[in-house]
Amino acid sequence: MGRWTGIGALAAVVWAPPLVAQSAGMTREQAKALYGAGGFPVVTDAVGPTNRCGKPARPRLTFVDMNGDGRKEALFIDSGDCYQQEKRWYAVATQGPDGRWRRILEGEGSVAASGTAVNGWFVLNATRGGVTTRLTYDGNVYADARMASQAARAAPSAARNATSGPAAAAPAGDAAIFLAAGFHLKKGRWESGCNDGDEDNGPGSYGPGTIEERRDLNGDGRPEAIITEGGTYCYGNTGAAFWVMSQQADGRWKRMYNSVGIADIRPTKGADGWPDIGIGGPGLCMPVVRWNGRAYVDLRVEGKGCAR
Repeated sequence: MGRWTGIGALAAVVWAPPLVAQSAGMTREQAKALYGAGGFPVVTDAVGPTNRCGKPARPRLTFVDMNGDGRKEALFIDSGDCYQQEKRWYAVATQGPDGRWRRILEGEGSVAASGTAVNGWFVLNATRGGVTTRLTYDGNVYADARMASQAARAAPSAARNATSGPAAAAPAGDAAIFLAAGFHLKKGRWESGCNDGDEDNGPGSYGPGTIEERRDLNGDGRPEAIITEGGTYCYGNTGAAFWVMSQQADGRWKRMYNSVGIADIRPTKGADGWPDIGIGGPGLCMPVVRWNGRAYVDLRVEGKGCAR
């Protein structure tokens, strides 16, 4: 990641609430919200950030202004067996004018600035499995420009032919939802990039991205969508992951939360009318998360004898 050095990056830090707060000018709660937006929710101060496998993680965090707006983006780098192929994971979160953070890129492997910019944002090179992909910011998230173009062509075709495959079976607006969640169109189906190992496990071992549910979850009059993806290679015994996507006032889609597990939307609510979410999986203990106005954070763990 040396290529980030010299373009405004601060010294990298690892989880320690006072250190993060001091380095980035944040309170402890703001630091927790940042880690949650980066995909590393903080269970407790003692446990610290957790990775997509639900295990403790110590991602390195570097700040750099990637678009010249005076607000620094946050680059997370983590490593470990959770990331089965590359043993390495990256994520980028950006801060809006309201101070809230949201994730605009994540993936297995490594990422580096290319030294060029498009529309004022750094062009990034993401490398996984020895293959490097050029990523540009599309106004909402970082994406492969070739995939974005392909998705734009695929969406209208759905209205003309509803039987030509998983991607074409989706109505015209679905491409924007999948792209905002970080999915790419590959071989006619939407994939998060987390299925490479499942291809060798026989038919049915991998379930591509699917929009399982659409409804207004927070009562603002705009729809949310829940995406699911299945496979044991990335998601282990749980075998599934989900993404909660929300349509914003300008029509764009924003990722509110994603986790390994099965989403259980609860009637109880957190801030701004957002429902609590239970995260189903193997075992008898079910985590429940609640929206705090900035991010979904751990609320409790349900189950007899489970830590609370």
